[in-house]
Amino acid sequence: MDELKKLNNDLYHPFSHEEICKIQDKFSEKLHEDDLLTADFNSYWMNIAGSLSYMLKGKTKKIPRNQIDELKMTFFEVFPQYSFLEKEISTYPNLHEEYKVYEKVRELMLSYLFN
Repeated sequence: MDELKKLNNDLYHPFSHEEICKIQDKFSEKLHEDDLLTADFNSYWMNIAGSLSYMLKGKTKKIPRNQIDELKMTFFEVFPQYSFLEKEISTYPNLHEEYKVYEKVRELMLSYLFN
């Protein structure tokens, strides 16, 4: 749990809008007009951050089931329309670093929840 406490401070950085714009320009043919990449990342990451806040307050049993179900999936499983980005995300260093931190938190939370 100590590691999760330390990682909690790493979750709240300004979003890399510049890199999102680059992604949207580069992959415009793969994105549909109703795809909102920034909003989808924010939604996914806020589920992780919100679930973590329950855990850090000792209220793990109060995490809603739908939040736990989403924690079991990667961003690309929740939003398969962005699967093309999975292999490309490392070319966007700020976004990639943010993604890795959230993934680490998500995986650690799952290990606490199910072990």
